[in-house]
Amino acid sequence: MHKQNIIRFSLMLMALLLVRIVLAQTQSGTSEGHNEQVTIISSFDPSINQAFKLNTSPEALIFNITKPEFTYQAFNIDQPTEITLNPIKPVVINADKRVSVTKNSLKAGVGSLFSPYLDFFHSSGQKSSYRFDAHLYHLSTFRNIEHYSPSPESNTSASLHYKKFFGSHIFDVGFDYSLKTNRYYGFKPDDYPVWSKNEDRLKQMYNLARVNFTLSSNYRNNKKLFHKINVEAYYYFDKFKTSETNANISFDIHKNFNVSDVLDYQELGLSGKASYFQNIDSLVTTNDVLVSTTPYFKGNYGIFNFYLGLNFNFLNTDKTNFYFYPIIDVNMNLIPKVLTVFVGFDGTVQKNSFLRLSDLNPWVGSTIPLKWDHSFKAYGGIRGNIAQKVNFSAQVSWEKFNNMFFFVNVPDDTTINYLIAVPFNKFGVLYDKGSKVSINGELTFAASDKVNILFGAKYNAYTLDSLDKPYQKPTTVLKFGVSVLVTKKIRIWSDVYYYGKRTALDLTTLPSTEVDMDAFVDLNLGVDYKLTDQFSVFLSLTNLLNKQYERYYHYPVHGIQIMGGLMYKF
Repeated sequence: MHKQNIIRFSLMLMALLLVRIVLAQTQSGTSEGHNEQVTIISSFDPSINQAFKLNTSPEALIFNITKPEFTYQAFNIDQPTEITLNPIKPVVINADKRVSVTKNSLKAGVGSLFSPYLDFFHSSGQKSSYRFDAHLYHLSTFRNIEHYSPSPESNTSASLHYKKFFGSHIFDVGFDYSLKTNRYYGFKPDDYPVWSKNEDRLKQMYNLARVNFTLSSNYRNNKKLFHKINVEAYYYFDKFKTSETNANISFDIHKNFNVSDVLDYQELGLSGKASYFQNIDSLVTTNDVLVSTTPYFKGNYGIFNFYLGLNFNFLNTDKTNFYFYPIIDVNMNLIPKVLTVFVGFDGTVQKNSFLRLSDLNPWVGSTIPLKWDHSFKAYGGIRGNIAQKVNFSAQVSWEKFNNMFFFVNVPDDTTINYLIAVPFNKFGVLYDKGSKVSINGELTFAASDKVNILFGAKYNAYTLDSLDKPYQKPTTVLKFGVSVLVTKKIRIWSDVYYYGKRTALDLTTLPSTEVDMDAFVDLNLGVDYKLTDQFSVFLSLTNLLNKQYERYYHYPVHGIQIMGGLMYKF
């Protein structure tokens, strides 16, 4: 059947091919001999003949595959190694002895001038909720300076301090008391035989009681409003019923704000202070009030950090005055953590208080005038450190002041009987306007954990309106200190101070004369020897050059002094 179909299909192809040839020839002959047109008029019904399906299936080819067989031989060869391992000894750590934190330290000794010395400190340590500190100090001497009036003196102080941590705030409360005694010894008894016997007029005693309270925020989130409030008061009086009362309340609030997208850090704040002074002596009673406030802005941009503020001051004394100063401080971190350059401008209003003046010069009189000084200052300088071993700072400033004080020798301020020769053994104060150029520098060098060196220098140049010289103020002051840990048990230290020439105004002559005071060097030396972890002994020598230089006019200091003692930690 299959073969018959193939024959039929072949005959049909041949018939179609024959018809195609006949038509081709007819068309060829017509085109060459005649131009005839044939039109066939008939119905045309196109159709597709039924396809014929070849009912056949391919036959699969069958391949005979032979699996190859492989043979191989395994080699079992032992290759010896010649690696020698050196055994590693375990690291031996010499653990230091546990250092116990001592809560108490006691240092006591006695000096060559019959000078008992005591310094005691107690601390509870930093607890989770509080800290308590206590301090007791005493130093006195009873040996006199040759050729001068008896010169015993003493200094005793005690302080208590308590800090409480609760929530996001810290509360501080502190109390201080001090008692200082001395004598007005700045004269030679042979020159004033009558006055030298007036013991009651020669003794002086200063009492100071101070208390302060502080409440400050301790937020971890810098987006909150930070605040600090401080209340402080003191009462200060001497043997001659001169007293000073001071009360202060101050505050500071600040918050981080996004004032500008240009700056990396921005902070707005407001600080202020209200102060009350009352001074009473045998001549006058004064009541002064100072109120100041400073709105400020702090920011950071790249290497620049700046502080901008405006300080307003309202001062009420015997009259009312108003002062305001712009405050500008800009520092540039030229080399991060290495070199910083800073410039600034600020102003202050400050009282030359009885406490401040008598602390600088304990031989001032009890009826000295106490004036307010308002000043402004421009400054600039550099600071930084090198390799975490060398720290340095240098600053140049120009200050304009209104009432700067200068000490001058005066007679007893209560003396009425001018028939008796009176020594000029007390100090009064002269005030003057003017300006001051200051150059300050300091360098510290930690050569190692065993050696530390410090050097500092200060130079002041005064331009005064009325006075000829900055009386009894040095223009140049130098200091040098070194501490060396020779062994684990021995430490040696030394410091040297240099005070340049000064000028004093002598009022005992008519007219008054100026006296040049020599420059002086004060050299001190000490050694500490550690006996145990708890016990140490110390030896110190002060004024090693044994120079009875004058810190103030007619007031020489003691010569060389030797002190030794014991320190105990427990």
